[in-house]
Amino acid sequence: MKLLEAISNDMLEHLFNLCSTELGIEEMPVYELISNKPYLENGNKKSFGEFDGNKIKVITMNRHPMDVMRTLAHELVHWKQMQNGQHMDGRDGSDTENEANSVAGIILRKFGEKYPDYFLNSLPH
Repeated sequence: MKLLEAISNDMLEHLFNLCSTELGIEEMPVYELISNKPYLENGNKKSFGEFDGNKIKVITMNRHPMDVMRTLAHELVHWKQMQNGQHMDGRDGSDTENEANSVAGIILRKFGEKYPDYFLNSLPH
């Protein structure tokens, strides 16, 4: 099984449903899963995900599917922050980044409790 195949449509749907409930998101943003590069680069900053105000991009290459889900949850928190009119500050340690990190962690714990098989059964072979 290839890594991108390990990220099933069911897994994505379950995460989006949980994020919708937890964050109060009514309409999900456009997203792209990128499997052909190891990271995204914006100037000197390298990352596994980004939200540019219009689209979420998440790297899947060489990553456990649950880590990809955490990155998606993080970027969905940014989507909600933008909808709430918060000032988007992507600097390390900023209020918006700290909130996205902590809330995504909480969402992934709930996701793992609700779908524990994703931790083990989603590993690529």
